[in-house]
Amino acid sequence: MTDALRTHVLRITTGSSETVHDLTRDCETFLADAAQGRDGLLNVFVPHATAGIAILETGAGSDDDLLSALRDLLPPDDRWRHRHGSPGHGRDHVLPALVPPH
Repeated sequence: MTDALRTHVLRITTGSSETVHDLTRDCETFLADAAQGRDGLLNVFVPHATAGIAILETGAGSDDDLLSALRDLLPPDDRWRHRHGSPGHGRDHVLPALVPPH
């Protein structure tokens, strides 16, 4: 039962601008080692107040469409009450309500 639960931490640096980072290869590599062809459950979680996990097609423009839609829904202006950091940063703390961290 020692392999019933496996954890792997990915350290991803995205910089100061919004981005979509494709985790597909990282997940495939982990599953190939941990599951070895067996059925199971993969749980992906980002422990940060301004990030989220989304399942979408990448490389065909959907990643840019997601970022564009989020900018439309959550404009980076000074309307936000959460006001530390750069102007519009409050929107970053609302993001996980739309793109959850899991």
